[in-house]
Amino acid sequence: MKQRWTKEQAWEWWNTRPWLVGCNYVPSQTPVLSLWKEDTLEEILPSVRAELALAQSIGFNTVRMWFPFNNWYHEREICLDRIDRVLGIIAEYGISVMPVVGNDCVSFGRPEKIEIAKPAPGHGHYDKGYHGGHKNSPHIVPPKDAKGWILWDEEEYRPVCEQYLRDLFTRFGKDERIVMWDLWNEPGNSKRDGMSIPYLKRAFEIARQCDPIQPLTAGVWSYPDNYGVDPDVDVSPIQRVALDLSDIVSFHDYEPFWKVKNIVKKLEEEGRPMANTEWLHRIWDNNLIDQLPLYHEKKIASYSWGLVAGFSQHYLPWEWLKAARPDLDYSKWQHDLFHEDHTPYDPEEIELIRQLTGKQ
Repeated sequence: MKQRWTKEQAWEWWNTRPWLVGCNYVPSQTPVLSLWKEDTLEEILPSVRAELALAQSIGFNTVRMWFPFNNWYHEREICLDRIDRVLGIIAEYGISVMPVVGNDCVSFGRPEKIEIAKPAPGHGHYDKGYHGGHKNSPHIVPPKDAKGWILWDEEEYRPVCEQYLRDLFTRFGKDERIVMWDLWNEPGNSKRDGMSIPYLKRAFEIARQCDPIQPLTAGVWSYPDNYGVDPDVDVSPIQRVALDLSDIVSFHDYEPFWKVKNIVKKLEEEGRPMANTEWLHRIWDNNLIDQLPLYHEKKIASYSWGLVAGFSQHYLPWEWLKAARPDLDYSKWQHDLFHEDHTPYDPEEIELIRQLTGKQ
């Protein structure tokens, strides 16, 4: 289908599927790139398989994951074959994949030297005590007037970014193991505002040219005051573009539950199936116990962040929060559901997941 799905087509597709419930998956033992590299994949496969079995055991049937642009750039066919293999491994556990392609949640400032670095051998560097394992992350307080930088900003590299899309959709656009495509993560984030609007439109155009069987989406993530309360309040222009291009409405929300309900109510006005593709922030009172029953009731797809705590330290808070919000309880985990030994962080959460997925 080479144009945006109608609402009727989107609902017809949605209603043939079970409730989609899962997580943003990152291997606990290594950085996520280790999953896509020849010299590390075999080593981490046993732990990845154990984690997929754990996800399956509580009823998860889908995961959201970033695909590896740098790996693709340096070894294109090999990388596509490796993606194919990883999709096959995940599918063995009855789990589909939602790939993320573009991204505006990035580090600040244009690099002095523009290059697409070849992934180094081994598992890579990480910083202890930092959410995501990186001191220089999108979650730090940015330098004054700094904006996030992406490769699409460089005119000479845009054909490369476009070819990445074409390669992915040519190879996997008819692949049933992929449930839907997240074409752009958090458009306008990192103080980019509308900078990515032409790139976002181009990404949807290229994807549709390949006529995928899966729906396309790009999620809204930031909401003005009174969003969902004042009918005249809307999201930023780039996020409106994302909504107007998407077959399925997707969104992120790490806010308290009362705000989540307002956002859901407002987004329901789009008249399309919905997916929350990032959530769970216990420190901000964004809790699984409150939200998951709502998503189950409304058949909103759910991708909370994280599964097993470990290398990437996503259970830690975003760095800048430590200084900005001293009133909050940082003894709580921000993300993740299980300790490294696969015991639950909160047994009540896991019991609720099993109850709603029929895995009790």
